[in-house]
Amino acid sequence: MKWLYLVTLAVWIGSIVFLSFVQAPTVFRVLKPADAAALQRATFPKYYLLGIVCATVGIVCVAVLLGTHVLPMPVAILSLLLLAGMGALNLWMRQGVAPQMSVVRQQIAEDRAAGHEPPPELEADWKSLHRLSVQVNGAVLLSGLVLLFALVYAKGV
Repeated sequence: MKWLYLVTLAVWIGSIVFLSFVQAPTVFRVLKPADAAALQRATFPKYYLLGIVCATVGIVCVAVLLGTHVLPMPVAILSLLLLAGMGALNLWMRQGVAPQMSVVRQQIAEDRAAGHEPPPELEADWKSLHRLSVQVNGAVLLSGLVLLFALVYAKGV
Protein backbone atom coordinates (compact mmCIF):
# COMPACT_ATOMS: atom_id res chain seq x y z
CA MET A 1 0.00 0.00 0.00
CA LYS A 2 2.90 2.36 0.73
CA TRP A 3 4.27 1.60 -2.73
CA LEU A 4 0.94 2.40 -4.41
CA TYR A 5 0.65 5.64 -2.43
CA LEU A 6 4.21 6.63 -3.34
CA VAL A 7 3.57 5.89 -7.03
CA THR A 8 0.32 7.88 -6.88
CA LEU A 9 2.13 10.90 -5.44
CA ALA A 10 4.96 10.54 -7.97
CA VAL A 11 2.52 10.40 -10.91
CA TRP A 12 0.58 13.40 -9.62
CA ILE A 13 3.61 15.55 -8.83
CA GLY A 14 5.28 14.48 -12.07
CA SER A 15 2.23 15.44 -14.13
CA ILE A 16 2.14 18.88 -12.53
CA VAL A 17 5.83 19.48 -13.13
CA PHE A 18 5.67 18.19 -16.70
CA LEU A 19 2.60 20.20 -17.68
CA SER A 20 3.77 23.40 -15.99
CA PHE A 21 7.43 23.45 -16.91
CA VAL A 22 7.69 21.35 -20.09
CA GLN A 23 4.45 20.95 -22.04
CA ALA A 24 2.81 24.37 -21.66
CA PRO A 25 5.89 26.48 -22.45
CA THR A 26 6.83 24.22 -25.38
CA VAL A 27 3.34 24.25 -26.87
CA PHE A 28 3.17 28.04 -26.84
CA ARG A 29 6.66 28.32 -28.31
CA VAL A 30 6.11 25.80 -31.12
CA LEU A 31 2.47 26.20 -32.16
CA LYS A 32 0.47 29.18 -33.33
CA PRO A 33 -1.25 30.84 -30.35
CA ALA A 34 -4.73 29.66 -31.38
CA ASP A 35 -3.52 26.07 -31.88
CA ALA A 36 -1.58 26.10 -28.61
CA ALA A 37 -4.63 27.39 -26.75
CA ALA A 38 -6.82 24.70 -28.35
CA LEU A 39 -4.36 21.99 -27.32
CA GLN A 40 -4.27 23.30 -23.76
CA ARG A 41 -8.09 23.41 -23.60
CA ALA A 42 -8.16 19.77 -24.69
CA THR A 43 -5.43 18.75 -22.23
CA PHE A 44 -6.63 20.38 -19.02
CA PRO A 45 -9.81 18.34 -18.38
CA LYS A 46 -7.72 15.13 -18.55
CA TYR A 47 -4.99 16.71 -16.41
CA TYR A 48 -7.46 17.65 -13.69
CA LEU A 49 -9.16 14.25 -13.92
CA LEU A 50 -5.78 12.63 -13.29
CA GLY A 51 -5.48 14.76 -10.15
CA ILE A 52 -8.96 13.71 -8.99
CA VAL A 53 -8.11 10.04 -9.52
CA CYS A 54 -4.78 10.45 -7.70
CA ALA A 55 -6.54 12.15 -4.78
CA THR A 56 -9.03 9.30 -4.55
CA VAL A 57 -6.37 6.59 -4.70
CA GLY A 58 -4.25 8.54 -2.21
CA ILE A 59 -7.12 8.84 0.27
CA VAL A 60 -7.78 5.08 0.09
CA CYS A 61 -4.07 4.34 0.55
CA VAL A 62 -3.72 6.66 3.54
CA ALA A 63 -6.87 5.21 5.14
CA VAL A 64 -5.45 1.70 4.80
CA LEU A 65 -2.04 2.80 6.09
CA LEU A 66 -3.72 4.47 9.06
CA GLY A 67 -5.89 1.42 9.74
CA THR A 68 -2.88 -0.88 9.71
CA HIS A 69 -0.91 1.50 11.96
CA VAL A 70 1.74 2.09 9.31
CA LEU A 71 1.19 5.87 9.38
CA PRO A 72 1.00 7.74 12.67
CA MET A 73 -2.35 9.45 13.32
CA PRO A 74 -1.09 13.07 12.90
CA VAL A 75 0.61 12.29 9.59
CA ALA A 76 -2.44 10.39 8.33
CA ILE A 77 -4.84 13.19 9.29
CA LEU A 78 -2.65 15.84 7.64
CA SER A 79 -2.35 13.63 4.55
CA LEU A 80 -6.10 13.02 4.34
CA LEU A 81 -6.85 16.73 4.69
CA LEU A 82 -4.31 17.69 2.04
CA LEU A 83 -5.45 14.98 -0.36
CA ALA A 84 -9.10 15.97 0.06
CA GLY A 85 -8.24 19.64 -0.50
CA MET A 86 -6.08 18.89 -3.52
CA GLY A 87 -8.77 16.68 -5.02
CA ALA A 88 -11.41 19.34 -4.39
CA LEU A 89 -9.24 21.97 -6.07
CA ASN A 90 -8.78 19.73 -9.11
CA LEU A 91 -12.52 19.11 -9.27
CA TRP A 92 -13.24 22.85 -9.02
CA MET A 93 -10.68 23.63 -11.71
CA ARG A 94 -12.03 20.90 -14.02
CA GLN A 95 -15.71 21.64 -13.57
CA GLY A 96 -15.68 25.38 -12.93
CA VAL A 97 -12.60 27.39 -13.72
CA ALA A 98 -11.24 25.58 -16.81
CA PRO A 99 -14.58 25.70 -18.69
CA GLN A 100 -14.85 29.39 -17.84
CA MET A 101 -11.33 29.92 -19.16
CA SER A 102 -12.28 28.11 -22.37
CA VAL A 103 -15.29 30.36 -22.90
CA VAL A 104 -13.24 33.52 -22.40
CA ARG A 105 -10.40 32.25 -24.61
CA GLN A 106 -12.93 31.34 -27.34
CA GLN A 107 -14.50 34.80 -27.18
CA ILE A 108 -11.08 36.39 -27.53
CA ALA A 109 -10.27 34.13 -30.51
CA GLU A 110 -13.60 34.94 -32.20
CA ASP A 111 -13.03 38.68 -31.77
CA ARG A 112 -9.56 38.40 -33.29
CA ALA A 113 -10.80 36.20 -36.14
CA ALA A 114 -13.43 38.86 -36.93
CA GLY A 115 -10.68 41.49 -37.07
CA HIS A 116 -11.55 43.14 -33.77
CA GLU A 117 -9.44 43.57 -30.71
CA PRO A 118 -11.12 41.88 -27.74
CA PRO A 119 -12.53 44.22 -25.10
CA PRO A 120 -10.04 44.98 -22.31
CA GLU A 121 -12.45 43.45 -19.77
CA LEU A 122 -12.25 40.13 -21.62
CA GLU A 123 -8.46 40.21 -21.59
CA ALA A 124 -8.54 41.12 -17.88
CA ASP A 125 -10.90 38.19 -17.20
CA TRP A 126 -8.53 35.85 -19.01
CA LYS A 127 -5.49 37.09 -17.08
CA SER A 128 -7.35 36.79 -13.78
CA LEU A 129 -8.50 33.24 -14.50
CA HIS A 130 -5.04 32.24 -15.72
CA ARG A 131 -3.43 33.68 -12.57
CA LEU A 132 -5.93 31.73 -10.45
CA SER A 133 -5.11 28.56 -12.39
CA VAL A 134 -1.38 29.04 -11.85
CA GLN A 135 -1.88 29.72 -8.14
CA VAL A 136 -4.07 26.65 -7.65
CA ASN A 137 -1.60 24.53 -9.60
CA GLY A 138 1.22 25.82 -7.40
CA ALA A 139 -0.75 25.11 -4.23
CA VAL A 140 -1.47 21.54 -5.36
CA LEU A 141 2.18 21.01 -6.27
CA LEU A 142 3.38 22.33 -2.91
CA SER A 143 0.82 20.18 -1.08
CA GLY A 144 1.97 17.14 -3.04
CA LEU A 145 5.56 17.79 -2.02
CA VAL A 146 4.47 18.10 1.62
CA LEU A 147 2.69 14.74 1.31
CA LEU A 148 5.78 13.16 -0.19
CA PHE A 149 7.92 14.57 2.62
CA ALA A 150 5.42 13.35 5.24
CA LEU A 151 5.40 9.85 3.75
CA VAL A 152 9.18 9.58 3.57
CA TYR A 153 9.94 11.05 6.99
CA ALA A 154 6.98 9.83 9.07
CA LYS A 155 8.01 7.73 12.05
CA GLY A 156 7.02 4.15 11.64
CA VAL A 157 7.17 4.25 7.85
